[in-house]
Amino acid sequence: MESTIQLETDRRVSLSGSNDRQRVSIRVEELRSHSDEDLLRLCAESQSAALEELTRRFQAPIYRFLYRMLNSPEDAEEATLDVFVRAWQHAGRFQYRAKVATWLYRIAVNIARDMHSRKKARPQEQWPEDFDQLHNAIGSAEDDAMKRLERADQSKALTKALDRLSEGDRLILVLYYFGEREYDEIQAITGLSYTVLKTRLARARKRLRTLMGEEKSETI
Repeated sequence: MESTIQLETDRRVSLSGSNDRQRVSIRVEELRSHSDEDLLRLCAESQSAALEELTRRFQAPIYRFLYRMLNSPEDAEEATLDVFVRAWQHAGRFQYRAKVATWLYRIAVNIARDMHSRKKARPQEQWPEDFDQLHNAIGSAEDDAMKRLERADQSKALTKALDRLSEGDRLILVLYYFGEREYDEIQAITGLSYTVLKTRLARARKRLRTLMGEEKSETI
């Protein structure tokens, strides 16, 4: 998946970047020590190696976030690609008031919302193997090998319960538990105040517990 995204991103960038034949090329190896902000400045100067390094740093967490938002590996891969293409296209507009990571997540949120408005994500039979972090957070995970079947049922219940949440509640849960974003970053991404975010996160957790209970009772 990662190599596919990188190659396709490079291809799209080569089609959209009009100035890269007039610049001095920089190798990716030279950019490993650069800050995210420096990389974005180089993207604004049409240095495609900077985009490659930025993609290397962020494509995995952005993909995981979008996978959980869209519940479709195909849609998540396409959306991840679009995040970095848009970052390349709009790098010159970045104001450097927020972290580059926060800006990328904002782009990802907008793309996910656009995709939701066009079509429903295809159903996914199996939740990713690392669903346990959120599961633990709501007090339901089991690590006992003798309960693997029960955990598989819980995984399906979690998937269905998340799909039944409102987009806003699902967004903050995924950002906080799967994306491991801090409160200040989630505030910057969603535009919510600290108090509202904390209240909505607690409400979303409670709602998720309720929905998981309903989903599990339906499978009994």
